[in-house]
Amino acid sequence: MARQIKVFRTHLGFYDLIVAAPSKKAALEAWGASPHLFTQGFAAETTEPKLVEAALKAPGVVLKRQFGSTGEFLESVDSLRVPKASAEEAAARRAREREQESEKKAAAAVAQAEQRAEQRAAEQRQRDALKEAKAAEARDKKDAVQREREDKAAAAAEAAQEELRAELRSLTQKHRDQLRDIERRETALAKERRELEQEFEQRSGTLRRKLDRAS
Repeated sequence: MARQIKVFRTHLGFYDLIVAAPSKKAALEAWGASPHLFTQGFAAETTEPKLVEAALKAPGVVLKRQFGSTGEFLESVDSLRVPKASAEEAAARRAREREQESEKKAAAAVAQAEQRAEQRAAEQRQRDALKEAKAAEARDKKDAVQREREDKAAAAAEAAQEELRAELRSLTQKHRDQLRDIERRETALAKERRELEQEFEQRSGTLRRKLDRAS
């Protein structure tokens, strides 16, 4: 959908200028003027019927008339002339000046309001960023505490397992020592038994031989 054409008015040098444009930016480009012209109160939208009618006949074309005059706005002005002063023109000029002053004050008030709004928004963004930073710091601390607890629990579990493994190693070694001790004693008993058997066989054999000779 095409943008609505508006009529903007300003005063530059010796001329009053008007232009029909879709935006303030377009009007500034057509005038070749400072981008702060509107915010400084030196330009504004106009709804004056004659000016609107003249500008809408040639959208985008800058129309001008000598500053202080009441003539028609034209695409070009041949020469400057000293306007005739009259009570009516003076009153009209004062009215325009009051209107421009009012528009300037309104534009300044709007600019100040926008500046205050932007400042409040910036302050709110700063508060939000600080709040998020504090929340992130709290989360980091909570995560650190949780990791410390988990590390301690893992270390305790590892220590308990190591203690059980040490106890198992000790029990296994004790069992082996006991088995070796039993084996040594069994070996000693077997040796003692063989010696007893041998001694018995020798003595009994000697006694039998003596009995045989005696008989």
